[in-house]
Amino acid sequence: MKTRGSLLRAILRALVVANLIALFGISAGFIVSGLADRDNQVDEGLEELASDLADAVRVDAAGTLVLDPNEDDWAERLAETPDLRFLVYDPATGNMMAGSSADLRAALGETWLRDWRESRFTLALQGQDNLHGMLLTVPVGDRPVRVAVARSDHYWRDLVSWATGELGGEILPAAVPALLVSMIFAWIAIRRAMAPVAEATARLARLDPTRNSGRLDAGTVPGEVAPLVVAVNDAFDRVAEAFEHERRFVADAAHELKTPIAVLRARLDGLEDRAVAARLGTDVDRLGRIVERLLTSARIEQAQAPLVPLDLAALARDVVAEAAPLALSRGCEIELRAPDEAVAVAGDAGALAEALRNLVANALRLTAAGTIVEVVVGGDPDITLEVRDRGPGLPAGPAGQLFAPFVSTAPSGSGHAGLGLAIVAAVARRHGGRAEAVNREGGGACFRLILPRAPG
Repeated sequence: MKTRGSLLRAILRALVVANLIALFGISAGFIVSGLADRDNQVDEGLEELASDLADAVRVDAAGTLVLDPNEDDWAERLAETPDLRFLVYDPATGNMMAGSSADLRAALGETWLRDWRESRFTLALQGQDNLHGMLLTVPVGDRPVRVAVARSDHYWRDLVSWATGELGGEILPAAVPALLVSMIFAWIAIRRAMAPVAEATARLARLDPTRNSGRLDAGTVPGEVAPLVVAVNDAFDRVAEAFEHERRFVADAAHELKTPIAVLRARLDGLEDRAVAARLGTDVDRLGRIVERLLTSARIEQAQAPLVPLDLAALARDVVAEAAPLALSRGCEIELRAPDEAVAVAGDAGALAEALRNLVANALRLTAAGTIVEVVVGGDPDITLEVRDRGPGLPAGPAGQLFAPFVSTAPSGSGHAGLGLAIVAAVARRHGGRAEAVNREGGGACFRLILPRAPG
């Protein structure tokens, strides 16, 4: 049967997608907000460049402006910005520091360098990109010095570089761990929320829909699942009601048939033609056995007496001893394999003995002469009662069908109504267990009654 994927995984996938969408939205909003303030960011970047350059300027022993080789910040700035142009100008002497850009000095002009103490500027150079720059006046030694920096205007490259830097340096380092932590907490929360559903599923697998007891509690599952639990309980109630109606009908019909069968037997005894009476008597006896089995099945299904502790191994010994003469008469052997110690179960001794008698009778009827019918009582890990034969094995079709009423493994016309295994299934349900049948290696079948352990 094809099933849909895990609900837990589907919810986690949805949460991942929702978090990624939220992350994308936050990142986009952050970047758009940054773009709106791009001019200020450019100015701030230029101001940082100018400040780093000012920190790197020194006056040597000869009174000349030079760059301090120990200033790593300025060296890193130059390496990061290949198109950076800078100028260090002494307005008192009109001299530039070595390495200063002659183009930048020419574009700014002597008057501006001499008179302006601080300014932001944009320069249009012939055949080149526009330059954005900043001019600051900083004290170097005991004199004021003009420091100017400028760089080309590469809008899209700067935009991509800035956005990448913000994503990689600010947003993702904070967002990715937060996303992972949220997924872990979501997984734990969902698992805890779904635990009652798993418990209800396990309990549902053990419920018997033919009985009115043991329904699921809708109050123990999440509210979204509660309507499904209520619907399942209602469906089980309808099934149990239908089964109960059928059981009452069968029991009533079987009970009503007992009197006509007894009357029919009495009238057959008065027939003068004894050959006809004998043939009819065989059919009446068969009908009587069917009615008795129907009544037995109904009594087991409707039994209300509490189950009591008993020793399943001792019960099996009694039934095997009872069946030994029948096995010898058929040329077979019957063997019991059971632990020496008691195998405790909570059960109805009469019903369990009836179920085992039916399984043994079926095995002796089907197994070949000279073979062994084995009765095995097991207590580890499950308490089991098995009957193994060397007959023809199970017929084609689902093994569970064998335990339905009026389904027989015997050939058609053999006189068997197919109620023995139905009684076994009824006994299993009465004890909260189950009945199953499998083929054996080497031929034959194994019928197994699996019972719960006695409490305590």
